[in-house]
Amino acid sequence: MKKIALLFMFTLLLAGCDIEDDGPGSVQVLAEVVDVDLPEFFEKGKLYQIKVTYLLPDACHTALGLQAIRGGAEDALRRDIYVAGVASYPTGLEDCTLESEDLEKMDSFTLRIDEDQPFTFYLWTGVDANKESIYTKIVVPVGEATPTPAVN
Repeated sequence: MKKIALLFMFTLLLAGCDIEDDGPGSVQVLAEVVDVDLPEFFEKGKLYQIKVTYLLPDACHTALGLQAIRGGAEDALRRDIYVAGVASYPTGLEDCTLESEDLEKMDSFTLRIDEDQPFTFYLWTGVDANKESIYTKIVVPVGEATPTPAVN
């Protein structure tokens, strides 16, 4: 019985492989962040929905969402948040002849504020001549809301 199950699994494995497969049908790339909706300050213990607008490189790209990752697992690196849009395009695409005026896409991610120190957001905006990523840096302090005095 074990031999039959092994033979069956081996047959499925071979049937699932395509000899002509040249890899994935699309390639993922980062997309420029053009706007982010951040408060003037965060309050510790609260959950925030951060809205991000990013720009597809051209009409041949498809929006896949956001990439929002922390700079590390501990200390100050946890408060460094790197944000980029993510897009994909078909493998082998050399020239895009499609046109669209709908290249701006919006998505969001959730962030729980669990520390008293400021959070730093690094918004991906492209690459330089050396193919190094370029980021726009925004620091958001953590504090408490001050009550608004009553007006008589």
